[in-house]
Amino acid sequence: MIAHASLTREFSAIESLQQPYLLTYELDEAGGGCRLTLSRTGEMACRDSLVLDAPPLFCYSVLRYLYENCVQPEIWRDVVAECCPAAARPAGKGVAMSE
Repeated sequence: MIAHASLTREFSAIESLQQPYLLTYELDEAGGGCRLTLSRTGEMACRDSLVLDAPPLFCYSVLRYLYENCVQPEIWRDVVAECCPAAARPAGKGVAMSE
């Protein structure tokens, strides 16, 4: 059983190209499903969450996939939807919600 998992990737400063930042991927069990959260620090900081109606071990695999592929916040919901189309539905559809 996975109650919480957190994976963080650090990106360093690259002169004239990139400011340093962190990407953190988190998983928390949430009422029969799992809440996935992606947050980014730095000058383009953001945070987004969704709930997947899927077993925790599957959700952890999705979390690892996001982390290992450095999936950025701008596209992460599309990537999750491709990984598990039945589990990642828009808010208000009864399966997944965003905050």
